[in-house]
Amino acid sequence: MDMQLTFEKELFKLKEDEDNIELFREMFLKDIDSTDKYKSRIDKLLKFVRENNLMRSKAWAYYYLGCYNFYISQFETAVDNFFASYNLFLKLNNKYEMAYTCNGLTSVYCRMGQFKLASEWGLKGISFCEETGNKEVLTKLFINTGINYIQMGYYDKAKEIFECVESMERMGQELTWRQRMACMLSLAEIEINIGNPQKAIEIIDGVLRLETANHTNRDICNICKLKGMAYLKIGNYLEAEREFESSYNSTMEKSLIYEKCATMLEWSKLYFLTEEYHKAISFLSEIISIGSLNRFKIIIRESYYLLYKIYKEQNIADLALDYLEKYIKADDEMYDYEQNQLMAKMNLENTKRIAEQYKQLYNRTELLSLIGQKILSNLDLDSIIHIINDEINKLIDADYFGVALYDHINNQSTYYLMKDNLMISEIVEYSGESTFGEYCIKNKKDIIIGNEDKEYKKYLNECPKRIIGFGEKKCSISSIIYTPMIINDKVVGLMTVQSEKENRYNKDDLHILKILANYTAIAVENAISYKKIEDIAINDNLTKFFTKLEILKVGDVIYEKYKKANNKFSVIMMDIDNFKEVNDAYGHIYGDKALSLVARSVSKCIRSTDYIGRFGGDEFLLICPDAGTNEARDVAERIRGTVENNKYVLDDGVEVTLTLSLGVHECDENDKSFTDVLNKADQCLYKAKKMERNKVVCNEFFT
Repeated sequence: MDMQLTFEKELFKLKEDEDNIELFREMFLKDIDSTDKYKSRIDKLLKFVRENNLMRSKAWAYYYLGCYNFYISQFETAVDNFFASYNLFLKLNNKYEMAYTCNGLTSVYCRMGQFKLASEWGLKGISFCEETGNKEVLTKLFINTGINYIQMGYYDKAKEIFECVESMERMGQELTWRQRMACMLSLAEIEINIGNPQKAIEIIDGVLRLETANHTNRDICNICKLKGMAYLKIGNYLEAEREFESSYNSTMEKSLIYEKCATMLEWSKLYFLTEEYHKAISFLSEIISIGSLNRFKIIIRESYYLLYKIYKEQNIADLALDYLEKYIKADDEMYDYEQNQLMAKMNLENTKRIAEQYKQLYNRTELLSLIGQKILSNLDLDSIIHIINDEINKLIDADYFGVALYDHINNQSTYYLMKDNLMISEIVEYSGESTFGEYCIKNKKDIIIGNEDKEYKKYLNECPKRIIGFGEKKCSISSIIYTPMIINDKVVGLMTVQSEKENRYNKDDLHILKILANYTAIAVENAISYKKIEDIAINDNLTKFFTKLEILKVGDVIYEKYKKANNKFSVIMMDIDNFKEVNDAYGHIYGDKALSLVARSVSKCIRSTDYIGRFGGDEFLLICPDAGTNEARDVAERIRGTVENNKYVLDDGVEVTLTLSLGVHECDENDKSFTDVLNKADQCLYKAKKMERNKVVCNEFFT
């Protein structure tokens, strides 16, 4: 009750001297954890200063309202409040206190994932502090700018800033215990991300001691979350889960919805690593539900990306694609918000320019989605490459575009490179990272270069080898991006764009290429799976020859071609002599092996233009285009002799010799279908079997 009377009394003192607003600052700092009391007092303050036209106090009231909305995670409302405060201070030309609103905007934009805006307002606030000597806010701005750099992934820069804050303290700039804790927690987060989780835990334990000394547990949810992240990095999943659970319970106790979602997101990463996908999906669904209601855009975006990874890991391509597209859309919505904020500060001419950029961004997103659908609906690599090449320059400035498929067994990649509409392919064997492609694939890392001659040493020890084949003596490449294509943590290849101009690419271009690479990786995996299924349907599993159905289809096509163009072709039917004896003596497993070995011998004897299929159990059909009786007889004799002279080792101490009988028929005008050709070759085979076996019989025996 005394505090309430004091509050009412101080309100009236503001009419006498607005410097009395300082007392309200102290009150609000004490009330920050009691949100209902805090909001009630802000409303009273705002009502009073409006009624009495107290501009400076009104600016502070909006500032406190912004702090309140930030605390309850209403970030966009907080932005509006801070801007209202900033504009009032601006009218008063009060740069000293404008620095406070700059700090507020830095904090809220960082939390929203609008890192460029956060940096811009942080720098603006620092300049105000340096100009007016506002050391209190300068420290806050340094801390929040460092936190912003952490969120951007610039850990070295962030560490420099926090080390600078520590040096400021050593030089006499006093830090509050809250500021000291913020620095320590930020340094712990940096250590986690640069690979020193044990050091992070030591720092966090120091924070816990500081909390105990100040009789508070205000930051316990963040402390436990970071400790869980550190244990996760170490691989101690049990301790990580305990810390995440403690953090979660703290957020529930204090109704901290943003912090709850942030903890659940890190907890989901644990479940992703332990392959407890159902738990991760459950958490992420709840995060997206809460985040959508409260517009937690950065957390929603990261949740979409983790769901994409989960479904990709499980080879559920349609859901993986769905969440990849949602991630892209969320990313673009964040870009949209940032652009709208920038547009509000610019004149009409600049606004039109930015609006055009946004239109281009929208078109780019639509085009990416369209290309992605085309890629995923295609099972032919050449077609996929041409699809991307046809559209790539609408998205990225590329003189050259390429895809490489990596062969893990032979440690080599097949490159498909395009310039304009000309495509060349080349197999590149890897040995010691002498190419950008090998570096990209082996390290699973992106490469982005503005000047190859000056920057290649960041990745390679010597000037990289190049593929030449577009008619030029030497490609004058300068700007380059490489990004790996990854499925289930396995590199299946890479994608690259290259330009003859310097400094053509930035992180946005890399982002676009990574999206295309993800689409293509899924499509390549689908194509490989399809090819395996197709091979099962088309090729006999034992001999690797065409199945009977497929070789007959080939025969029909060859016959129609002969009929129209009067081309010659011959057919050879062949059968292993007395093969039943092998099965009876050694069993069907050895029999199958013998059949496979004979098929391998036959394969070595036929021409590259011939077609061969397994026609029955131990019977093969060979089609020889552009071969008359004499040429076909030569092929048949080569096959017969090779098989006869081979000894087929089926196992240790198990060795057999085999022979073939073969019937040859050249298609002639009396053959009205491929079946007629086949029947006559079969009659020749029958005659060979009836004679001596191990013999070639041709259709010249028939009149």
